[in-house]
Amino acid sequence: MYEQITVEVDRGHGDGAYSSTLINFTGRLLETLEEDQTSMTLYEWADAGRPVYLVHVEEGEPGRLPRRTLYPFVNTHSAGAAPTKGYTAKEVSRAYPEFADGGFGWSPRRA
Repeated sequence: MYEQITVEVDRGHGDGAYSSTLINFTGRLLETLEEDQTSMTLYEWADAGRPVYLVHVEEGEPGRLPRRTLYPFVNTHSAGAAPTKGYTAKEVSRAYPEFADGGFGWSPRRA
């Protein structure tokens, strides 16, 4: 079942400034993988009625600000920061082999 999801993404500025933006979309969480200081979450999102996938990556190191990114990359410079595209199941399998075998609670749909 799809529900409203909000994720946080970060952006560094050339002058050392740092800002966060909230990204909202309607989808469903499929799986979260964690290792050391990194967490990757796979979401399914309906784009024009077809399922596509988003990956939210959170990286953190002690003593440093966290780094949170949504892929495919969301341009947080735009006024309405929201996903405008997503990965196909095949693209997720290639870019994130951790999710590729379907053993993490979801079955990739063939594109």
